[in-house]
Amino acid sequence: MKQIFIISTTYTKSLEEVGKYRQEHFEFIQKNIDAGKFIAGGRQNPPTGGLILAFNVTRGELETILKEDPYYKNNLIETVITEFTPALLDKEFEKYSN
Repeated sequence: MKQIFIISTTYTKSLEEVGKYRQEHFEFIQKNIDAGKFIAGGRQNPPTGGLILAFNVTRGELETILKEDPYYKNNLIETVITEFTPALLDKEFEKYSN
C-alpha cells in the first residue's frame, strides 16, 4: 500500500492573526485536494491548529508543498509530519492503496 501522511499543525499566533490568512490557507488546501495530493484538511477542536491528510506524494514533495501554505509563510504554525502505511482500509478508501 502507498504511504499516507498526517500533517499536524499547531498555531503559534493568536486565532485573530491566523484568521487573517484563513481564506488563503483554504485555497492552498483546495488546490492540493484538486491536484490529488491532499485528501482532507480541517481545524482541530479546540482550535489549536489543524490536520491535513496527504497522499500520492513523497515526503520531500510534501515538505516542498507545505512551504507554500500561507500559514507557514507567515510563521503562524509549527508542523509535524507523520508517515504511515495503512495495513487495513475500509473498501471506501481502497483508492488510496493503489
